[in-house]
Amino acid sequence: MEYFKGLMNSLERGTVAPVYLFYGPEEYLKEKALEKFKEVLLPQAADFNLDVLDGEETDPSSLVALAENLPFMVEKRLIIVKNCPWFKGKNKGKSEEDEEGKASGKESSLLRYLKNPAPSTCLVFVAGDAVDRRKKLYKSVEAAGKAIDFKLPRDAESIAWVVGRMKAAGKKIETAAARALVGGNGNLGLLNLYHETEKLITFAGEAGEVSLEDVRQISVTNVEENIFAVVDETVGGNPVKALAGVKDLLARKEQPVKILALLARQVRLALQVDALLQEGCPEREVSKKLGLQDFVARKAMNQARKSHPRKLQWALEQLAAMDVAIKKGQQDFLPALENMLIQFQLSKEY
Repeated sequence: MEYFKGLMNSLERGTVAPVYLFYGPEEYLKEKALEKFKEVLLPQAADFNLDVLDGEETDPSSLVALAENLPFMVEKRLIIVKNCPWFKGKNKGKSEEDEEGKASGKESSLLRYLKNPAPSTCLVFVAGDAVDRRKKLYKSVEAAGKAIDFKLPRDAESIAWVVGRMKAAGKKIETAAARALVGGNGNLGLLNLYHETEKLITFAGEAGEVSLEDVRQISVTNVEENIFAVVDETVGGNPVKALAGVKDLLARKEQPVKILALLARQVRLALQVDALLQEGCPEREVSKKLGLQDFVARKAMNQARKSHPRKLQWALEQLAAMDVAIKKGQQDFLPALENMLIQFQLSKEY
């Protein structure tokens, strides 16, 4: 979370750029950053100098006119544009020239503004997970201010955050409990961990410590963690336990198509990790190269080591064929998956 700490430190020092772009999957830290902007820039007269807009409903030219207004009784005004769609990638099927032309026509006033943004306005765009860094608008924001990728924290950072949050609430959490909480929920971001820690704090009541058993009783195990377990049992030679895990997912109303997609993703990750390791990539760099959290990369490493890449490739092909057959009504999900798990176990190599 160094990017977040760096942003907080710059705001504390009073170093504020005229324009920012927040993007990436970490929503909790985005909201914390926006709160800090309000605290630093608008200690008073906030009602007169704060505008929060919906990018889906805002015209760029209207935004520029608003940004050029002078603040009232303070040094800066703050404009936050949420759900901002202008930084997304190009539409499929359209040429780059078509898209650039469209962008230039619709957003030309905003591009002109970003060449010389008003020093008395701080403009913050909040986009979704992905942006297109090739777009003129992205490059203009980067040149005039800062574009910040709000990445999900690594598992070590998330564990430290959980421990700190519990400490602030007057609780101590066992190391194993913090690891289990992050292992089951960390890949959904800090907002999800915030809600999970809130439940644990309430559950603990007057008790001063949160245990591993508390986490197991109260915290929600997410779907991806169940998928990890299913693949673990599969490559570990336990098809019965693997199938039991799939049945548990079905009991939780997860759709077969989603389960297949997540299984295929995990097998693909194991293959990608195996390929990197075979190329001589150090283990510590695998997560960075694939853009994964540390615990996800470690899971994939363990699964790759327990199986053979040809078997994993076979499983990936079977899952793809199964997906097509199920959608066409040619196979039933559970019997088809059970048959595949048994074949995977019986085969020595593919």
